[in-house]
Amino acid sequence: MRKVFIGVVSVLCMNLYAQKNDSINVLVPVADAFTGKVIENGKVEVLALDSTFIAEGQWSYSEDNGVRTETWLNLRVPSNGRYLLRLTQNNYFTTYQQIVIERSKRAGADGYVLLKDKIKMRKRPDAMKDKQLGEAVVTATKIKMVMKGDTIVYNADAFQLSKGSMLDALIEQLPGAELKDNGVITVNGKQVSSLLVNGKDFFRGDPKVALENLPAYMVNKVKVYEKETDFEKFSGIKERERPLVMDVNLKKQYSIGWIANAEAAYGTKDKYLGRLFALRFTDCSRIAMYGNINNTNDTRRAGSKGDWTPSSLPEGVQTSRTGGAEYYYENRQKTLQWTSNLTVSDVDNNTSTFTNSESFLPSNNFYSQSKQNGDHDFTTMSTNHEFVVNKAGRHKGGVNFSGYKNSANSLKLYGGFNSDPYALIQAGALDSLFMPGNNKIKEIAQYRRREQSMLNGKYWSVTAPYNLWLFPFKEKGIYDFFSLNVVGSYDKYTHDAFNTYNLQYLNGTSNDEYRNRYQPKTERHYNYSADLTYLTVFGDFQPSIMYGYSQDYRSGRDELYRLDKLDNWSQNSNATLGTLPSASSELQDVLDLQNSVYSSSWKRLHQMKFEVRYRNKAANNTEVTVTFPVNIELDHLLYNRSGRHFDLHRTKPLFMANGVMQQVFRKEGAWEFVSLKLNYNFTRRQPDLVKTLDVVDDSNPLYIQNGNSGLKTTAMHNVMFEIYVRQKRTYRFNFSYNRTHNALATERTFVPTTGGYIVRPVNVNGNWATDGKFNITHNLGKKKLFTLSNSTSYTFSHSVDMANIAGSVNNALSTIKNLYLHEQLSLDYSKNGWNVGAKARASYSHLAGNRADFNTINAWDYNYGITARIPIPGGIGLSTDFTIFSRRGYDDPSLNSDDVVWNMRLERSVLNGNLTFAVDGFDILHNLSKVTRTVNAQGRIESYSNVLPSYFMAHVIYKLNIKPKKKK
Repeated sequence: MRKVFIGVVSVLCMNLYAQKNDSINVLVPVADAFTGKVIENGKVEVLALDSTFIAEGQWSYSEDNGVRTETWLNLRVPSNGRYLLRLTQNNYFTTYQQIVIERSKRAGADGYVLLKDKIKMRKRPDAMKDKQLGEAVVTATKIKMVMKGDTIVYNADAFQLSKGSMLDALIEQLPGAELKDNGVITVNGKQVSSLLVNGKDFFRGDPKVALENLPAYMVNKVKVYEKETDFEKFSGIKERERPLVMDVNLKKQYSIGWIANAEAAYGTKDKYLGRLFALRFTDCSRIAMYGNINNTNDTRRAGSKGDWTPSSLPEGVQTSRTGGAEYYYENRQKTLQWTSNLTVSDVDNNTSTFTNSESFLPSNNFYSQSKQNGDHDFTTMSTNHEFVVNKAGRHKGGVNFSGYKNSANSLKLYGGFNSDPYALIQAGALDSLFMPGNNKIKEIAQYRRREQSMLNGKYWSVTAPYNLWLFPFKEKGIYDFFSLNVVGSYDKYTHDAFNTYNLQYLNGTSNDEYRNRYQPKTERHYNYSADLTYLTVFGDFQPSIMYGYSQDYRSGRDELYRLDKLDNWSQNSNATLGTLPSASSELQDVLDLQNSVYSSSWKRLHQMKFEVRYRNKAANNTEVTVTFPVNIELDHLLYNRSGRHFDLHRTKPLFMANGVMQQVFRKEGAWEFVSLKLNYNFTRRQPDLVKTLDVVDDSNPLYIQNGNSGLKTTAMHNVMFEIYVRQKRTYRFNFSYNRTHNALATERTFVPTTGGYIVRPVNVNGNWATDGKFNITHNLGKKKLFTLSNSTSYTFSHSVDMANIAGSVNNALSTIKNLYLHEQLSLDYSKNGWNVGAKARASYSHLAGNRADFNTINAWDYNYGITARIPIPGGIGLSTDFTIFSRRGYDDPSLNSDDVVWNMRLERSVLNGNLTFAVDGFDILHNLSKVTRTVNAQGRIESYSNVLPSYFMAHVIYKLNIKPKKKK
């Protein structure tokens, strides 16, 4: 009776105590003892050590995009002490576990105590048998896109693609998504930081590997969301900025076992393609291998959305050979991860480029044209090995190695003109300039130049990073956080460059120049750094402090030899480019001391950063972060040039600031989620010490470079404002403004007698820019068969540079105001295997200068067309896109054109879709060309390059799926 009485009194006391504010919230992790996976729908009870019932806890979960990833016991206990937990679940043995609670007073009344040791439950033998459930078949219209919480979910099966399409073809079709040529993906105007496969990084998040090698038929869903960072998972503290990721979820039949995809193709004009991809998944590991060889240098396919433009095409005709492999492993307890990958590539490129430019000068502008043909071979290799260990903290480290070798040969013709050559001749001005005899174009030409070049280079680097995170008092409810980052790296670069330079003046104002040059270069570089961060939590406030130190050392020899000064290496000799005299003494006799450099530099950096973050936990939460970084830079430069020795030291503290404010509103009904974000950033940057030296580089007689000891520190202000609204449709508006004080610019002094420039770095004020972008994506119609995507953007820049004419007293500021407007609109319709889309894109540039003689530029680039994928009788699929590309306002009349580009594919699959035959027609009408335009305060450049010629190609595509055998 005495024991019963004591037990009753104890329970009553504990229940009364639990109602007070000093009761403690406890989180305990739980998992399957064998698989380490989530256990659902269980029950937990808190007992005293004598098994007296105290309270019932809650069975809760961590979720990642609606998928339960971890099981937690959410408990509330009266005070510090020892307790007994009783866990029950239908498929598991009842489990008892003793816990010890020791909470510090700093945790606060609402602070959680997180227990580190995971409770493991063993499954009953009778629950391990497979249970087959009947299938429910639902027939409905396939919706392309839905919102699930903060996640955009695209249904891959709702998009009509050709059988041989890779992942890039699917991404191009996603509403609100844009795939750029370099593999960068944006969704509703925001850049995707990493592309995942089944929630895991794939080849270090490099999207191009997955885009070009992962078959689209394997994909079930594509999810876009702001991913919980590793820091959040480890600490439970929400990050201010989460990376936007695109998670490609494979269909179940491809999520375990072996899958392979092979493609071979050959076409007209000797075009060929070969591709092999293999992937093996298990519950805790992944092996991927790929190989690709082609001379098509383009991955676009007929019927694509057509977000590419001719100006963004790869230059030249390219042959590439690439291959890679990756291994990923994670143990069942999720305490160890290992990733190793290797990539190798070899690219040969043949490029022909024609460039027309105009330099803005205080008086008459100067015009130039150039034509260059070149071959470039580039071979690269990289391998990365990384581990993550989640024991006694979080340890992450690895070693990365990369290297390349390249060789290049080129021939360039260049002409400089005192007036616009298009006023005399509409085409062929440069060819006429190099013809024998006299003609009208030579009357306005200042000079002509011919250069032939050869280069061979090598580079390699090794990097070893290590990162440690610790929450030493987390179990006691104290969220004091320590992080240590250490990294070391070393790299080396060498090259041998040869060049013949033949400059001829056509007006007799200066002497002709011929130079035969050899330039060997060697550069070594190492860097090591370490930083330590301490963060603590006081309610809604999270102050942190960081200190870091780094040292960067770089040394090099960049020598220039004038071979033309040797007896047998003059302009009329038969010396072959790329050869050297047999005697080394002869080489030393022609060393150009004026333009040979020997240097060593050290940059030591002390970094200190203090940050305070406030974030309330309400549904409509407010978040404010203020950061004050201070950098103390210590620079030391040893520099030898022109027979002069420089020994410079510089110490400079740089004070900077950053502030972010974000307000989130959540409401059911008219809108679900609204986010307002305001960001201000102030940074400062020192000029390179080499630019402050009083030295002259006249290795190029038409572009003589001087230093400037009076350079000042550059200060940059940037303000960004963003509105994001998520409803049945998604809106995103971005606005930014930036201004630079003491911007580093180039003062150009034009020399009329030579047609060349004398330049030096200077500081200018008045540079500022603003831009904005608005995106909307919406499914239309009762059955959501239409998808509308729209992107509107603008950029306005006020660019200031300095230009002058030799002999004038005052330098003149050249100011260019550039307004750029861009609109992109697409409307797609899908039903019963049909997919038809209309697209339109337009951009407008308006450029005005501050000089009275500046001719205002108004230029348009626009395109419009249709895309379609249509099933036709006989099981044949037809994919096509038809686009008209137009340009207006270019100085070169031949570029103001309308080019009709038509691509088409026919395909048919057999063997249950495992074997596909296809025929492609690329640029069937022979109209594709690559044109780019660049305009700033210095001048205007229009460029035309050769691209892949029109061709037809036949493809054979085979896919293989090997599922693991079921255990009996």
